[in-house]
Amino acid sequence: MPLKFVFLLCVVILSGCATLDEPDFNKPLIPIPERQQAKPKEEKAWVEAKTSRAWVNAHVDENGDLVEGHYKHIVIEAGHWAVKPDERKQ
Repeated sequence: MPLKFVFLLCVVILSGCATLDEPDFNKPLIPIPERQQAKPKEEKAWVEAKTSRAWVNAHVDENGDLVEGHYKHIVIEAGHWAVKPDERKQ
């Protein structure tokens, strides 16, 4: 019984040794796929709205209720379609 255990232990230890070469510490353990070339940006037909936010401090309103501090979102420039009139399909 101990001989089988020793043999099994040797097999387990030696099976973990894949190579006797020096390890390359500059190479990542997990291969990282190379990035694909970025496609040229397509012109977007919709331009997002430009917004901002303003902080409103906590205050008591006209009904005597406490209103917690919160952000008010403000639209500075509305979103719009960036298609010229002559480019539209008719």
